[in-house]
Amino acid sequence: MKKKTPKYVQLAEWIKEKISEEGLEEGDKFYTEHALSEMYCVSRQTVRKAINLLINEQILESRQGSGTFISSPMYTKKNQSKIIGVIITYFDEYIFPSIINGIESVISGNGYNMQLASTRNDVENEARALRAMIDAGVDAFIIEPTKSAIPMPNRNKYLYDEISNKNIPLIFLNSYYPEMNFPHVALDDVEAGYLATKYLIDNGHNRIALCLKSDDIQGHLRYRGAIVAANENNITISMNNVLWFTTEDIKYLDDDSDRILRYLKNSTALFCYNDQISAKILKILKDKGYKLPEDYSLISIDDDKQAAACSPPLTTIAHPKELVGIEAAKSIFRLISGEKFDTSIDFEPKLVIRDSVKKV
Repeated sequence: MKKKTPKYVQLAEWIKEKISEEGLEEGDKFYTEHALSEMYCVSRQTVRKAINLLINEQILESRQGSGTFISSPMYTKKNQSKIIGVIITYFDEYIFPSIINGIESVISGNGYNMQLASTRNDVENEARALRAMIDAGVDAFIIEPTKSAIPMPNRNKYLYDEISNKNIPLIFLNSYYPEMNFPHVALDDVEAGYLATKYLIDNGHNRIALCLKSDDIQGHLRYRGAIVAANENNITISMNNVLWFTTEDIKYLDDDSDRILRYLKNSTALFCYNDQISAKILKILKDKGYKLPEDYSLISIDDDKQAAACSPPLTTIAHPKELVGIEAAKSIFRLISGEKFDTSIDFEPKLVIRDSVKKV
């Protein structure tokens, strides 16, 4: 009867294949025990035994306090795929087509192709897209984080660790995961929140409500900016006037009008997370018989085309959209070339004044 190969020996062979497939070089840092356990669905003890076996074979080496490293490479380095993996929350609506157009213009101009995926702001969709693109051997990633404000640890961290260990260039778009050391290209959301709130204050509003997204970090950064502006002007924004919502809540806003009105109670102005939400709340308020800006002033962020089409047209903070995509793509090619530079970019927000804010 043939003796079954121990699990740790099987795992050691899989690890050898992975080292070869990924083109890891001598001295490259290898995956942690936790990451390998997640990748292969085995226990930490099995991982530890497999690593020790490979250390004995001088394929891996352990450095105290630093982790596990490649000792002897087992591959022929793969050619570049000439493909950039782009993962974004949405690509068929709102500001996202402009962002993607900016990315694509730079990628195609450099003779590369784009592999595009949408997560619909769902963590499992992000995992599937990451796995597929890593396995496809893309040369670099441009990624809009999914639910970036969900408390640590990030459920997909093992995949981002894999990207880091493979030295694949990656830039975050629009936001970032606070616990990960990748650069980003985004609007300065703290300053955007500050500028929007300060404009309401400058127009005499001292009873301000906020409507912000809780599962993306932009909402928290915009909240921070709003509170700084209020504090500087000796104004208190009551938590009774701060409405937090999630991605999943957006589709139910029309059915939740009474709750929205409760959060607006005693306020004269509302700062909304973005134009998409502002347009929905504007409709709710008008359906309830309120006039804007006479009864409520409204300001938001993004300057999407629907902002100018609203009645009244929305005062908003412009999002650089296509320029964000262009700069993210330019930066990724600089990283691919091996250039060392201060990669992160936070665009300065600019106020677009229309008719939705009344001076009081």
